[in-house]
Amino acid sequence: MSVRRGGFTLVELLVGMVILGIIGAALSRLLLSQSRFYDQEGQLRRARFVSRTAINAALSDLRMVEATGGVVSATATQVTVRVPYAIGIVCANTLAQTTLSLWPVDSTVYAAAGFSGYAWRDSLGAITYVEAGTTVVGGNVPVCGGANVTVLPQGRVVSVQPPLPSSLPAVTAVGTAVFLIQRMTYEFKPSVAMPGRTALWRTIVATGQADELVAPFDSAAKFRFFVLGSDTAQSTAPNPLTNLRGLELDLTSQSDRAPQATAALKQAQAVTAVFFNNQLK
Repeated sequence: MSVRRGGFTLVELLVGMVILGIIGAALSRLLLSQSRFYDQEGQLRRARFVSRTAINAALSDLRMVEATGGVVSATATQVTVRVPYAIGIVCANTLAQTTLSLWPVDSTVYAAAGFSGYAWRDSLGAITYVEAGTTVVGGNVPVCGGANVTVLPQGRVVSVQPPLPSSLPAVTAVGTAVFLIQRMTYEFKPSVAMPGRTALWRTIVATGQADELVAPFDSAAKFRFFVLGSDTAQSTAPNPLTNLRGLELDLTSQSDRAPQATAALKQAQAVTAVFFNNQLK
C-alpha cells in the first residue's frame, strides 16, 4: 500500500521565493543604510578630531606668548610668535655676558628648542627682547653660588651674549627674570601627508624644523585677532602688533574622505581663543 506524501506546489514555491526576495531586499537596504550612517558618523568624528588636535597643539605654545611684543608677524593664515621655552634669573651681569640660573625644564623641550634670543623683565614689568647676534652657552655654576642664587635640582646654568645693559647696577641685575625664547610659526598651508588638502604646520624658525601637526582643514580655517580695548576678534592684524592681545582660531576641519554614497566631505567647526600671558597690568 503506497502512502501519498504532501509537498509544495509550484505556485507556493514561487510565492515563497517572492516573499523571501522582498525580505532579503529590505534587509539589504537596512544594512546598507546602517553602513552608510556609520561611515558618515565616523568621518564626522574624524573631522572633529582634527580640530581638537589642532587646539591642543597650538594653545600649549600660544598661552606662553607675551602680550606687548610676543607676536612678530601675523596674517589670517600665518602667525609668528616669540615663545619662552626656559626661564631663570640672573646670577651675574658683566660687560661680556650674563649668567643665568634656569629653573628645571623638560630636557626634550630644551633639546628640541631653537634658540632665537632672550627676553628680560624690568622692575616695572616691561619685557625687553634681545635677539640680534645672541648666543647661549653653558655657564659657570660657582658664579651663581657666589651671588647667593640657588641652582635648583635638575636646573642648569647658562650664559647669554650680548649681556643685559651695562647701565643696570649689578645689585639690580641679579635676580632679574630672563626667558630663553624661540620664534615659532603656525601656518595653514598645503599638506604633505594628504596632497591637495590644507594642514596646520608649526615651524621652529631658528632651526627650520617644520612639522605638519594635523590635516585636513577647509580653506575657511584662519586666525582672527583680539585688539587692545575690544572683546571681539577682527579679521585683520592690528598695526602696530603691540596692540594685539590674543588670537581666535577658527578651525574648520574636514574628514579624510567623503562618506559612502556622497560627494561632500564632512566638516566640523571649532572656534577657540587664547589671550596672551605675561602682559602688563
